[in-house]
Amino acid sequence: MITYNKALDYIYNLSKYGIKLGLNNIRELLFLLGNPHEKLKIIHVGGTNGKGSTASIINRILNSEGYKVGLYTSPHLIDFTERMKINNRKISRVKVCKLLERIKPYITEVAHKTGCDHPTFFEVITAMAFLYFYEEKVDFLVLEVGLGGRLDATNICNPLVSVITHIDYDHMDKLGNSLQEIAREKAGIIKQGGLVINSKQYKEVTGVIKKIAQEKKSRIFNIGTEVNYEIISSGLNGLIFNLKGINNNYSGLNIPLLGNHQAENASVAITAIEALNLKGINISKKAIIEGLKRVKWEGRLEIIQRKPTLILDGAHNPNGIEIVSKVLKEIFSYKKLILVLAIFSDKDYKKMIQKIAPMGDLIIVTMAKSKRAASSKVMAVEISKYKNHDKIVIKKDVPQAIYFALLKAQKDDLICVTGSLHTIGEAKEYFKIKSKNKHA
Repeated sequence: MITYNKALDYIYNLSKYGIKLGLNNIRELLFLLGNPHEKLKIIHVGGTNGKGSTASIINRILNSEGYKVGLYTSPHLIDFTERMKINNRKISRVKVCKLLERIKPYITEVAHKTGCDHPTFFEVITAMAFLYFYEEKVDFLVLEVGLGGRLDATNICNPLVSVITHIDYDHMDKLGNSLQEIAREKAGIIKQGGLVINSKQYKEVTGVIKKIAQEKKSRIFNIGTEVNYEIISSGLNGLIFNLKGINNNYSGLNIPLLGNHQAENASVAITAIEALNLKGINISKKAIIEGLKRVKWEGRLEIIQRKPTLILDGAHNPNGIEIVSKVLKEIFSYKKLILVLAIFSDKDYKKMIQKIAPMGDLIIVTMAKSKRAASSKVMAVEISKYKNHDKIVIKKDVPQAIYFALLKAQKDDLICVTGSLHTIGEAKEYFKIKSKNKHA
């Protein structure tokens, strides 16, 4: 059998086929595999920011009711196996190898079929995921959209519920330059006669989503109209909020994720769970309360250490960075803020820098190990519009940047590492090695 490293080499090598939006390849691939996606109960989660957190909350609530739940998310932070989990356990490396070996002949077959292209990285791993979750007989699959919605490989499914989190500017090269265009792509996950849960959105986005839901004769539940929440308290231990849901009212709900935006994500997740009622699936109020308390989502305002406090956040677009900046101001108290920034060049890094750089007392610019990484020098020039040169330091890579930040920080300072999920993955790897060496 193929080794795990060889399997990963093969999978990552598929990146050379780029990102091709469309459903032909995935449809053919899944047909050859017996259409496993058609036999799964799926909750489909799209949007721009908050998809991962929302999917994770839905997953924990269903777990708390005693269900066997598959969770498919992307990207991973440290290891590929993080992308496919059952009851919060990552897929085994052996299973990844076995699934790939079975799918490989079909990949070649689809590549040579008229009307198809060579399946891409995301199409192949999505097909693997559907097969894995079907064969493991999960009760539910919580499925996060990869990119966009309408033409994303995950959109081959016919879900019980389609969830749309906050929509903002991102991937404009693929999805369009206006919020309306982006919303049309994201809302492409709405199905004929389906159920839709919609987060609070910009006015122009709401209009697009409502129109598509009407055309598809889908029933829509909007946060802010049919469902309302009220934040009671927000701090370093998470949030406490009240919710008026579609079936129940909840008071004093507790979620251990940081930032007011998580009340919105949690409200969307709970509404998706309550909407299952319309499909004859009843999840208890107790499971909702317990599930929320048990939520974990790495790399999103995640506190890694104290004194000095160091947090990791995978914000990778202007809206995400704005949320981080807000939370830093509202929840954390610190003497100096040290920022470690590594952003991708295909993101709106100028706007991201504009939103967060003015807050930093020291900004350490670096590059993640990726062809997409924005040049440190280019970023430093951009940061110099907001900060004096003596407040900007360039370091070769993420580990060196973190090491330098820790060297410069006093106990009552705050270090924030952000800019992309790739950056956060490398940061987590750094702390994992550091912890191993400490205990060696």
